[in-house]
Amino acid sequence: MTRAPTKPTSRRERRALARQDHPAERPRKARNTSRDPIWRSPLALVSAAAVIVVVVFIVFGAPAIRGTPAAELTIPPTVYSPDLVDGEVLGSASAPVVIELFSDFQCPACRMFVTEQLPRLLADFVRPGVLRIEGKDIDVLGQGQPDESLELGAGARCAAEQDRYWQFHDLVFWNQGRENRGDHDAAFIARIADQAELDRTTWDACLARAEVRQAIRDQTASALAAGITSTPTLRINGTVAVGVPDYDRLAALIGQLAASASPAASQASSPAASTVP
Repeated sequence: MTRAPTKPTSRRERRALARQDHPAERPRKARNTSRDPIWRSPLALVSAAAVIVVVVFIVFGAPAIRGTPAAELTIPPTVYSPDLVDGEVLGSASAPVVIELFSDFQCPACRMFVTEQLPRLLADFVRPGVLRIEGKDIDVLGQGQPDESLELGAGARCAAEQDRYWQFHDLVFWNQGRENRGDHDAAFIARIADQAELDRTTWDACLARAEVRQAIRDQTASALAAGITSTPTLRINGTVAVGVPDYDRLAALIGQLAASASPAASQASSPAASTVP
């Protein structure tokens, strides 16, 4: 027979007995409240990766801006038949009306004239034998070294030796870049020459000649001496149009001159008589 355990009577005994029945819990470790740096968070890492991808695309994969050597060239719609082309001259030698077209290859207004009005003049007056156009490339906008206006003019002059001047001329204007910003560098001009289907060996040799650029300088000096200081300027049988003229008024003037001028008189240059608004 076992003896029943006695009940603790004092408070101290009761506390000791309670500690035996319910051992004290181990103290918890202090919680680590320090956090990883923000740059190591998944969101930050994903954002950084996205920025890197965008930068790589801009540098290596973004489409090129028109006028830069890497851009795809726009092909002009105008086609020139060989029987109408003689160097920088476009049209019949017996045409009663002659336009001397003074332009700078970097001139935005010249681009507007070439892309919008030249094709209409070709269809309405050049092909029918009424009008002859003589290209006069001058350098009034070029700055620095290399002088982009001068280099483009030299390239066009060498293209004229192969009777591909107007193809070269139009390709430059349809793909014109920014003024004096390096868009018309040697690589761009060479691509224009290739697209114009020039004999590159002959064209390169021509471009290396110093007198080619001197011819552009001389033509510029003559134009300035005649009071032609801006481009485009059209000298039409002695009548001068500065800027891009209204096509209907230009067409009306050509018609009037054709009706009144003999072929011999129209081929002679004369001082400016009036202006075309």
